[in-house]
Amino acid sequence: MFQSSGRALPAFFGANVCFGAGLFFHGFLYNFYLTSLGRPESVMGLAAACLTAGGLVALLPAGTLVDRVGSKVAFYLAVAAASSGLALGAVVERPWAIYGAAALAGAGTVTWRVAMGPLLMGIASREERTRAFSWNVAFLVGSGALWMAAAGGVAGWLETAGGLSKLGATRWALLVGVGGTLLAAPVFAWGFSDREGRSAGSAGLPRAPRLRPFREMLALPPGLGWVVLVVCWWMIAPALVLPFFNLYFLQEHGLSVDRIGLFFGLAHGVTAVVILGSGELAARWSPTRLLAFWSLLFGPVLWVLAGANGLLAAGALYLIQGLVSPATNPLIDQIVLEMAPVERRGLVSSWRNAATEVGGVVGAGVGGFVLQAFSFDALFLGAGTLGLMAAGTLVAVVPSGARAASRAPGPAPGAEVP
Repeated sequence: MFQSSGRALPAFFGANVCFGAGLFFHGFLYNFYLTSLGRPESVMGLAAACLTAGGLVALLPAGTLVDRVGSKVAFYLAVAAASSGLALGAVVERPWAIYGAAALAGAGTVTWRVAMGPLLMGIASREERTRAFSWNVAFLVGSGALWMAAAGGVAGWLETAGGLSKLGATRWALLVGVGGTLLAAPVFAWGFSDREGRSAGSAGLPRAPRLRPFREMLALPPGLGWVVLVVCWWMIAPALVLPFFNLYFLQEHGLSVDRIGLFFGLAHGVTAVVILGSGELAARWSPTRLLAFWSLLFGPVLWVLAGANGLLAAGALYLIQGLVSPATNPLIDQIVLEMAPVERRGLVSSWRNAATEVGGVVGAGVGGFVLQAFSFDALFLGAGTLGLMAAGTLVAVVPSGARAASRAPGPAPGAEVP
């Protein structure tokens, strides 16, 4: 299925799965680590905020880095920064050190995310791109469920069989996850050691990079500003509800915490499989058409969920709405990056990720206030309405040129370097 990129694409997928190990271990275990240190919930919240803040600060510099030195170098720097921050976070104990480590890990994570899109644009041919973007998300979602399960298993085994304290077991388990993130570098290097990988990896790096004025470095190419704004608006709708589904199943349907965790893990697995199919359909049907299908589906599903009574119906509707963001994200990435000049893809990837982060922050914040003041039904109805409006606008502002670009034959990987 992926023939023109040699071993670069398999290594790219494998390196991303490895990179995610430290992130998923951290996401699952870090609050337990802080609890073992005796730190209060305020420190946990500030650590999470610093992780996000470090990423936001690094977003535009990461895009400039990709455009100046190339996406391959940016990937290695991302591995170094993320693994350093995650490793420091597993051993430091003072709050200021915890916050600094989280910010460093966030900066590395965002640099990795910004580099992924330009890398895929260079590795995969025009015909392979739609599948490649969706497969990448599917592998990340599917491996995330496995990494979270492994994190709990490793920590429990170290505590029981290894005879370590809860603090020691959690600390060493976090470092095991960091080892997975470090493994991303040699896996990535293996894929780019052959001729095809070296050629593909050169995409996105201008032959004679020059320093631009600061305002020009931050300015999006013509026509993309509105697209990024609408993407940000679209991202608010899923973020309104995503952080609160654990409470929804606990409070509205009486599920225990362990059963909710099992259900969410199974949902991750199903989502990964569906995204693989979505990528295949997009390659055959076109990314813009499938983007319209997925985004316009979100609102009506939430409206129905607002009136759902039984657990079975609520679970099925939760699963369907949970497919939308993972399925639309790779389609948006491909469409936006195909509209961007090669030498500006790093910057465009930064702005696209900024839209996701800002939309997530706004949605989660507003969703909490809506839920506190009203109910889950009101939250679902509001998010569904906003999502349908944003989806319609998103489909309308995607230029017809992007539709043509997704169908037109293109050059071989690496041939787009100016």
